[in-house]
Amino acid sequence: MRLSWITKQGPLWWAIFLLALAPALYYWSLFLLDPRSLGVDSLEVVLEQMGKWALWLLLITLLCSPLARHTPIKAVRYRRMLGLFCFFYASTHLATYLIGWIELDWMVFIEDLGKRPFIYLGMLAWVGLLLLAVTSPKAMVRRLKKNWKRLHRLVYGVIVLALIHFWLQSRVSSFEAWLYTLMAVLLLGERLVVKLKARRLSKRPRQWSQTAA
Repeated sequence: MRLSWITKQGPLWWAIFLLALAPALYYWSLFLLDPRSLGVDSLEVVLEQMGKWALWLLLITLLCSPLARHTPIKAVRYRRMLGLFCFFYASTHLATYLIGWIELDWMVFIEDLGKRPFIYLGMLAWVGLLLLAVTSPKAMVRRLKKNWKRLHRLVYGVIVLALIHFWLQSRVSSFEAWLYTLMAVLLLGERLVVKLKARRLSKRPRQWSQTAA
């Protein structure tokens, strides 16, 4: 049964899967085999890149619905996989900080929380992604029914938390921060426009019937 699941995924699915996995393989292989190639502080580079790829994949996941609405590309079928990869990179980012950066020293962790309040926001974003990942299987969709859609609106809160977390870091360039913010605003704005149009269309027949009466 597992083999049939593997074989039924098309070549494009596997191509996207490998592309999403590639950054983690690239940076971690360099860190383990040739850390000097990443610079003076190779661990910081890995920590930063895992966080950036989590944000990139979150934005790409949000892009799937607009692509499906406005183009022939059926991107929605890859959304769950990309969302899980987003959680994977966010978890790797968190694990790199906890295990590699502070070496599970909880006193250092408490001090960091005082010095770097953006850590709170990053951890809240991770909790949101955890809830989305746990409820992503089809069995959970069937079980939660209408509540599934409500729960998965958490993604909008997660993107806001992730962007603030990103902005507050001193090592982030303003260009990158503005780029990610602009992309998020466009993606969320498109959803708002679609929702407003749908609401307007739903009211038209009611208004027409009232004037006809």
